[in-house]
Amino acid sequence: MELQAVIWLVLLILFVILEAISVALVSVWFVGGSLAALLTTFLTDNVWIQIAVFAAVSLVLLLAVRPIAAKLTGKNLSKVVSGAQALVGKRAVVTQDIDNLGSRGEVQVNGQLWSARAVKDRDTFRKDEVVVIRKIDGVKLLVEKDPSAAADSTAAG
Repeated sequence: MELQAVIWLVLLILFVILEAISVALVSVWFVGGSLAALLTTFLTDNVWIQIAVFAAVSLVLLLAVRPIAAKLTGKNLSKVVSGAQALVGKRAVVTQDIDNLGSRGEVQVNGQLWSARAVKDRDTFRKDEVVVIRKIDGVKLLVEKDPSAAADSTAAG
């Protein structure tokens, strides 16, 4: 087996593994592209043709299959939220008083500590209060009072 074929085979396997790990239709397009490029190695030794086949097949699969996959899974794949943005809307517990004027504050969410500031400068939050994450500004979470915590305290009282 030629070196080019081995390289395309390794890429094919890597893309399959990546897709199996992510299960989010991230690299499935490249699986098809690398398979097409691998098959192209049996027709030509020209690496540029192989790369062109890889790119073309990957692009066609992306454009043709992605909308179908989105309909079948019921997900809008272009609006998948990941990383820190996935924290927006979640509840967090204040671990250090939040005071924008004093430039301090910290919350815990999903077991991680984050610097936090209030959405409104005049708001302050005390340790152990529950807040809702509304935005992310750099490495700081912008939080505000949890409306359900207020409802819970009036129902309890």
